[in-house]
Amino acid sequence: MSAFLQSAAFPSEPASRIASDAEAIAIAHALAPVFAKDAAQRDRERQLPRAELDLFSQSGLWGMNVPAADGGAGISYATVAEVFKILAAADASIAQLAQNHISIIDLIRFDPDPARRRFFYDAALTGLRFGNATSERGGKHVRAFQTRILRDGDGFRVKGEKFYATGALLAHLVPVAAVNEDEKVVLAFVDRDATGLRILDDWTGFGQRTTASGTVILDDVFVPEDHVLRVYPAYDKPS
Repeated sequence: MSAFLQSAAFPSEPASRIASDAEAIAIAHALAPVFAKDAAQRDRERQLPRAELDLFSQSGLWGMNVPAADGGAGISYATVAEVFKILAAADASIAQLAQNHISIIDLIRFDPDPARRRFFYDAALTGLRFGNATSERGGKHVRAFQTRILRDGDGFRVKGEKFYATGALLAHLVPVAAVNEDEKVVLAFVDRDATGLRILDDWTGFGQRTTASGTVILDDVFVPEDHVLRVYPAYDKPS
């Protein structure tokens, strides 16, 4: 697994570690005026908030809901909601860019392998950003995924196309929801620079124009076995 993380574009400095709910809220209040500055201009001119996102993901808030048993602060989801409320009031696009990452952290807990869970929790706590490649066009419902993941030697190949992939363009790792041979939903963590992965900056919208919520195309992308999380219990029942 270490080679996988070495291939990802690490932040220049490790992320801060949050210790409590109160600290998370205090950091959100400190970031809010920074994000509010020029937010309207960024949206008007569709300038992606790259520097602001680096500041955000290094603040510790992107690891705020990692469970305490796995090295995180394990703050309450009431606090998570309050943090997003504070930041969305400053720049709604920046807040939306983080929400998929926070949701992915919650999905990780469903994988039965504690070593695999801890590995990806550690990645989040280090400061790596998880993107999102989940939603698709044309399905009968939100979980009707057409993206497939099939065995290939000591790993898997992923093929499909995703729509509305908020955060993928500016992510270090792109978690892809795909259906395996058993018709179960798994989450394949793909290196942002993996061969066969294309992320298109083709999102258009009215307001919140800087979320980079474009299209993700996966053309037989190889994923090592230990980078595929078995999260299907989260899709089999309410979570």
